[in-house]
Amino acid sequence: MTFSFSIFLSKRFWIGLILLIALALFLFWRSTTVQVLLETLAAPDLPDIPAPQARVALDQNWSPETTERFHFISQGTETLPIPYSWLLALEQPEKTAFGLLWPDSEPGFVAPDYLRRYGFIPAEASADNPDGLPIGFATTPFQNIPGYAATTTAVGFTCAACHTAHFTYEGTEYIVNGGPSTVDLQLLSKGIGAALGQTLLASKLPLPNRRFDRFARNVLGATYSEKGKAALAAELQTVLDAVAKTADVIEVAEGFGRLDALNRIGNQVFSKNTGRKENYQAINAPVNFPHIWTASWFDWVQYDGSIMQPLVRNAGEAMGVHASVDTIAPVDGGRFSSSVPVQNLKWIEDNLAGDTPPFRSQRFKGLHGPAWPDALPPIDAALAAQGRELYGKHCAGCHLPPLDSDAIWSERYFRPIRYMENGRPTETKEAFLALNILPLKKIGTDPAQSAVLSTRTVNTAADPATGLESIGIDAVVCTPRPRFAGPGPRSGKTQLDSRVYDRASGQDNQLVQVRVTDGPQLKFALALGAIVQQVDNRWFDNNFIPEDLRPYFEGERPNCLQAGAGYKARPLNGVWATAPFLHNGSVPTLDDLLRPADQRPAFVRLGNPEFDPVKVGLAQSALSGDNYPPYQDGFFVLDTSLPGNRNIGHAFGASATGDRTGVIGPALSDDQRRALIEYLKTL
Repeated sequence: MTFSFSIFLSKRFWIGLILLIALALFLFWRSTTVQVLLETLAAPDLPDIPAPQARVALDQNWSPETTERFHFISQGTETLPIPYSWLLALEQPEKTAFGLLWPDSEPGFVAPDYLRRYGFIPAEASADNPDGLPIGFATTPFQNIPGYAATTTAVGFTCAACHTAHFTYEGTEYIVNGGPSTVDLQLLSKGIGAALGQTLLASKLPLPNRRFDRFARNVLGATYSEKGKAALAAELQTVLDAVAKTADVIEVAEGFGRLDALNRIGNQVFSKNTGRKENYQAINAPVNFPHIWTASWFDWVQYDGSIMQPLVRNAGEAMGVHASVDTIAPVDGGRFSSSVPVQNLKWIEDNLAGDTPPFRSQRFKGLHGPAWPDALPPIDAALAAQGRELYGKHCAGCHLPPLDSDAIWSERYFRPIRYMENGRPTETKEAFLALNILPLKKIGTDPAQSAVLSTRTVNTAADPATGLESIGIDAVVCTPRPRFAGPGPRSGKTQLDSRVYDRASGQDNQLVQVRVTDGPQLKFALALGAIVQQVDNRWFDNNFIPEDLRPYFEGERPNCLQAGAGYKARPLNGVWATAPFLHNGSVPTLDDLLRPADQRPAFVRLGNPEFDPVKVGLAQSALSGDNYPPYQDGFFVLDTSLPGNRNIGHAFGASATGDRTGVIGPALSDDQRRALIEYLKTL
């Protein structure tokens, strides 16, 4: 996650702010500080999310102890751009400039009901969470925060921050481990920016509001003094200045429950960590946070089926949310050392996967998808039986037989991963679930996320003219050997087919090893896999892990990557609890997903956790207008007409105009759609 503090001030804010701005312009001589101050003062408009009357944690085959640790185990990240002590001392931002003049204090920024409005799930204080922060917060000691003079304890996000879902129904909140989070990280950055900016302002202006003094007393404790306050104010200013330099360019807003994860990882790893501005890519391909149960046993993960090895996927994610990586030390003297705790990532993956390979035991262990709760309207068994037949006709061909069926336990679906290693055919010891990856021309969904890895390049080469050193990329990864698909219909030139597996012919497209080294236009997918491999290797070296034990941490799988294959069709176990749907979260309910594309809502409201048990998904209010601002009443309004947000594809039936783009099944009657939804509740 990267924090951006560009905020448009409302008209009401200007009325109360004008006198304060005049004083600020007089007292602040540095223009960068003035700009940062103005951009960070306005508090975000947040939705009113009432506290639930009760909470139910769904049974997903984890003990309470495992669940607690998953919620708060650190990935070694410094996601938030301030010391942990600052976060605990920070007050919520005032909503208006007039509030800055009021002498009373505001509640703490980390107050549970306040962070709930950003989509976080409150949690009780415990040994793993001593300050009672929401699910998904963890600390990392000895971190270097830009603008802060010394190493300090930072606060970052755990795996659970993005992969723990919650929904409410009739006043009860249901917690779904491994499900898609509802957090709005862009909105959180605005809130922290406003709180910091107002605190900085209070340190400089003679206001009756003693906001900064309260902040200083909490941060400095027994060392509180006027000299200490002055030093803290100066450091607050330098931290805000440093943050302003990393502001993101947002082309497609993300909103609640979505993040342009791949572009953000690429920006952090290849641009912000290295100072190479040419490697920056604007945020333009948001995806819904994916659900992760069962995924440990897939042959390929990510929406676009681009990564194979779990450690590379998880370490890359940690690097994207600000795990520190040394890109300055000599290549042979510690470069690629990081704060990524590989042992923690291994624990997470082991508990997601379970202790026995599923093909060997004929059942999945680890984290299960959630069962439909008894407190929700009961499933109609007769209708679900009809839906099971419809699933076999229209869904199983892509999403595979249901995981509770005998059919899934077949070598047709489970098989070892075969690849070339040192020029010799090799295969994994265990069998993995071979997923279908559907080409874009078939599935027809928005192509933006798939294009990130297939079109983006990065420059890691040295520049003799400026003295810039190369990043030091030098690693062996594996990737599909390109297949020739014959002459193109227009150019007559030979085309490449990058699909890895064709289930119809039963043939693997051979996975081969390639060495990735520095260059001016490296393919993003291979460069990312290579640098993460080097970060992992450095951890192995620093912790004296012998060569023969390293595959244990890597999940006994090769570091294979592919780009542009399409979008994967994963099994639908627990799908009822994973709204919104499609990879970009552009469809609010299963009922909408099983229709022609032009019958889906043009605008989708995100941020309200209320569950619709009939259509199965996010409860929606009427949005029948032609245009909406990105946020309305604090909720995010997803505009499906924007590239990256399109709700096209995976359609059942042609549109009213006869368009069959992305049509994967026949038009379903209302009764058929209800039956299929009823069956999906049982998975």
